[in-house]
Amino acid sequence: MPRLPRVNYPNAVYHVTARGNGRATIFFEDADRHRFLRQLGDGLEADSVLLYAYVLMDNHFHLLARTPRANLSRFMQRLSTSYALYARYKHGKPGHQFEARFKAKVVEEDTYLLAVTRYIHLNPIKIAACRRMSKAERVQRLEAYRFSSYPGYVAKKDAEDFVCYDVLKQYGATLHAARRFYRAYTHACVMEDDAPLMDAMRESRYAIGGEAFVQQTEKRLEQQRTGSPRDEDLALPAATVDIQTVDRYVARHYRIEPEGLKAHGKRAGVAKYVAVELACRLTGHSGRAVGAHYGGISSAAVSTIRRKLREGNYDLTSAVNHLATAIVKAGPSKT
Repeated sequence: MPRLPRVNYPNAVYHVTARGNGRATIFFEDADRHRFLRQLGDGLEADSVLLYAYVLMDNHFHLLARTPRANLSRFMQRLSTSYALYARYKHGKPGHQFEARFKAKVVEEDTYLLAVTRYIHLNPIKIAACRRMSKAERVQRLEAYRFSSYPGYVAKKDAEDFVCYDVLKQYGATLHAARRFYRAYTHACVMEDDAPLMDAMRESRYAIGGEAFVQQTEKRLEQQRTGSPRDEDLALPAATVDIQTVDRYVARHYRIEPEGLKAHGKRAGVAKYVAVELACRLTGHSGRAVGAHYGGISSAAVSTIRRKLREGNYDLTSAVNHLATAIVKAGPSKT
């Protein structure tokens, strides 16, 4: 039987799920979950993937992620392999830890990004053990569950540096207001499912979105499907961006000359930090190569810049994502 193809294209957003092999437990204790989250953070940085939401359950996990470089499969292979090696050593679990393939659906972000985020965060109270709980009991469990990005969505003190909270930007004049809205929005589906979202999730094996979005996604796949049992993930297209393109967009955004980004020192200010982040995400260059391009900074300094951006202010993160989207939509300048 042919493998189900998977659609890949730059800057796509995916709802990803992976289960233990035969639905077996994959997280036996909190130490396992902490280890997985460290490996997740490492993978996000290495493959320049943005993570909007996650939840870890006993035998599966959910991610909502954006892939500027159309590299979802590589990212997931890195994550699942690193955790499987840990689990084999820690718990003496030989063989496959996960089902043969992770599942991933492309999400129409304008319509369903917030709803899918809520769906992921509600997983801890949508299990059989919670069916007889009152609303108050479910809310208490939801608010107490720590292995999820939900705490960072509703409280600044719980924000994690590897999670991107840009989803909140559309839902409040300030982050504080947006977090209040999101808590109320999530509590609204504590007892009942989001029916329109559930319908959309059942509609297609490949996409979560409106009818036109689903049809467009499936048409793309049909055009590239070979029918061979060896069908691999389909790329639409998978290409990198030239680093000079990054320079041009960042320089235009900050109204400086592109050469200023490559000058030694900090004269370019935050523009250089943004350029470094975008170059790491989109060009496929190593941290060392990116640092050499931007004034001869070290790969360690590149990592520090990226970490500070993740921990930094809300507006700058939004600027990075805005520019990444604009660059990708303009099309790759180098294949």
